[in-house]
Amino acid sequence: MPMNPRLLVPRATGLSSPLAIAGCIGWYDSLDLTAMAQNSDGTGAVAVGDQVGYWQDKSATAAHVTQGTAANRPTLTANSVNGRPALVFDGSNDNLAKTSNYTAQNGLAGLTRIMVGSSSLNAISTTTFTGGPTIGFQLFSNQIYTYPKSGVNVRANGAMSLRSYASVFDGGALSLNIYFNNVSQSIAASTGTITATTGASGTVLHIGSNGGLNNFHNGPICEYLIYGRALSDLELTAIHNYLKKRWGL
Repeated sequence: MPMNPRLLVPRATGLSSPLAIAGCIGWYDSLDLTAMAQNSDGTGAVAVGDQVGYWQDKSATAAHVTQGTAANRPTLTANSVNGRPALVFDGSNDNLAKTSNYTAQNGLAGLTRIMVGSSSLNAISTTTFTGGPTIGFQLFSNQIYTYPKSGVNVRANGAMSLRSYASVFDGGALSLNIYFNNVSQSIAASTGTITATTGASGTVLHIGSNGGLNNFHNGPICEYLIYGRALSDLELTAIHNYLKKRWGL
């Protein structure tokens, strides 16, 4: 009898790393001080209270995000999330970006993005923007916008308190789902595919802003994950429980 592939997923309570789930193409972790640096070239050890100009992608993709302008760097802030330090963005100009083409998600049949953080309810703010105008995952106060392809907007309402937020796009099923703390939200189905040249032009991976231009995030971004496929419900539960334990959700 063929083995059920879901049985190969680590138990929801025992996930030791996001890399234990296959297909991780981006992992940004603000609890790991060794994965951050003060300067955009990766130099300058980081301590709590420092500005961060380099955030390492801990997946094999190595899509590290940087910020060359000191005034536009987020700050590693003590006790900002349930007694834990996290990167805090000021809502004005702070953001990190990969300034060369990010092609890891080109031509994919599915895509999953998961973020832990919160946003001020008094300001429009964006947590992440991926893929230029073609693919995005933006967290505004009271709203999540996600873009499977150019011209397609899906909105899910909800207070932007500290939670895990997930966006799962399944191109094969032509559907997109949003999850708050692993609870599926009621939104309309979406259609579209991820183009073969998503990262072919311009800056293509931003954390903390809409393309580095506007809608700057106002609050902490704790951890951000990208998977190059649509994760199953069991996999989402495993990751959520891992994040829940780390960040006290």
